[in-house]
Amino acid sequence: MTDAKIEILETGIHVHALEVRNRDVAEYLRPLLEEQREQALVHAIEVGVFCLERARAGQDLDFVRRQVESLLDSVQRAVEKIPEETQKQLTAKIGTGEGQVLAPIQVLVNGVSTAASEKIEDIRKLLQEEVDPGKETSSLGKALRALRDLLDPKRTDSVQGALDIAVKQVTAESGPLAKAVRDVVAEALKPLEEQVKDLTKEVRGQEAAAEALEQTTLKGAPYEEEVVGVLQAWAQGLGAEVHHVGTDNRPGDVVVVVQSDARDVSLRIVTEARDRQDPVGRKVISDTVNDAMAERSANSAIYVSRNRTGFAKEIGEWAEGTSEAGRWIACTHEHLVTAVRFLIVQERLQQLRAATPSVDASSIESQIQRIRTTLGRIKTINTKVTDVRSSAEEIQREAETIRDEVKSALTEIEDALRVAAKVSTP
Repeated sequence: MTDAKIEILETGIHVHALEVRNRDVAEYLRPLLEEQREQALVHAIEVGVFCLERARAGQDLDFVRRQVESLLDSVQRAVEKIPEETQKQLTAKIGTGEGQVLAPIQVLVNGVSTAASEKIEDIRKLLQEEVDPGKETSSLGKALRALRDLLDPKRTDSVQGALDIAVKQVTAESGPLAKAVRDVVAEALKPLEEQVKDLTKEVRGQEAAAEALEQTTLKGAPYEEEVVGVLQAWAQGLGAEVHHVGTDNRPGDVVVVVQSDARDVSLRIVTEARDRQDPVGRKVISDTVNDAMAERSANSAIYVSRNRTGFAKEIGEWAEGTSEAGRWIACTHEHLVTAVRFLIVQERLQQLRAATPSVDASSIESQIQRIRTTLGRIKTINTKVTDVRSSAEEIQREAETIRDEVKSALTEIEDALRVAAKVSTP
């Protein structure tokens, strides 16, 4: 195992724990996704190496050209000195004047010098025209131009262009690759398509069954049973009767029968239990409980929803109203027992007034109004709980305290009614 940070392989390099201290490199890679950075770095190295190689090749070529130019200049200077030096040497010995022995040699030497100078100029021109890469007309310039064209991705006759054309032909919609893929995929998905078709039929069947179930006696049965359990737990020891009547698929789910102190009059409270997400308002609730009271021969009704999502904003957690059949209350599950007790108190107060007009019920009415005000505060508080989660625990404690006040007020009302009933009884 080598400790070198850059390992040279046959087909590339392998970098081991190499840190590049360059802010530009970091800024180039920073905006890219993690999975894109490795390929981007590799591409940057390839482009850099390509540019460096071309720059180095250009530098080498410039060096060669400068050396050739220098050599040609040296040769030219040496050639230009030949006639003068030769003349000096020969003149000193023999003479080169007209008619002298070396006159023909002087002419020959001058001719050689002129011819050499012309050849040097031709070589320099050839170097500039045929070797200069900056000129498109030179041989080297033409070769480099052809190489650039061969690597230009914008040209259709380049390596990239030819490869793109080949890939497009292969991957075209009617190409051999697409056809092969379609055949393979179709064959592989054929069993899955059959399973999906069967599953679709089954799901549609289940949806149809669920829609049918919504219209049967099983609709809402689990929540109805929960409501029955809460009311039965409250009714124990109070002499009240709780009947689960919703199994007959008629209006009304639970009926609570409370015998009055007059013994011959009973209060029948019918309860509609809903565990749904679609919010309903006063009109729907009033029509629903009116039908339920008429169906179950009740004189009061409760429309109870498991949570606030079943009520419109106008209802919130608690709302009161009257219909042709009698008085009703709409409330969430946590206020169910409070609603039953509230209806009983109102019914007993009405009976007490009818039996004993002289009884002062103002204190009882004030407590009833206290309950309404307190329930309104609960509604406001729970709305704030929904909007302001940060103070949810403190608000919840306040709501629980207020519920205790409601229960306490109901207890006082019930005690006062019992006392008033004993006074009115002869």
